[in-house]
Amino acid sequence: MLVAARFDVLLLDEPTAGLSVEEIPMVLAVIRAVHHDRGTTVLMVEHRMDVVGELSDRIAVMHHGRLLSYGPPAEVMADPAVREAYLGAAP
Repeated sequence: MLVAARFDVLLLDEPTAGLSVEEIPMVLAVIRAVHHDRGTTVLMVEHRMDVVGELSDRIAVMHHGRLLSYGPPAEVMADPAVREAYLGAAP
C-alpha cells in the first residue's frame, strides 16, 4: 500500500470518486493522518467541495485552464467569481 511508504508529497486525483457516503470518512482520515502525522504535503484534485473545504489549508480553483482564485477555503468559497463559475450565480 502506498501510504506505508515514506514520501514528501502525495498526489491524489479525486480520491473520493466512486465512494459511498459511508466510505468517504475513512479515506479522509487516512489523508488527514498522512498529512498531520507524517508532515506529507498533499496535492489533491477533487470536485466534492465538502471534502475540499474539510481537508484543505489552501485551495486553488481553476476555470477554463486559468487560475480563478487561490487562498484559504472560506475565502475562496466566498469568492463571487468562484460562485458564479461553479454554482451559476453570485452570492
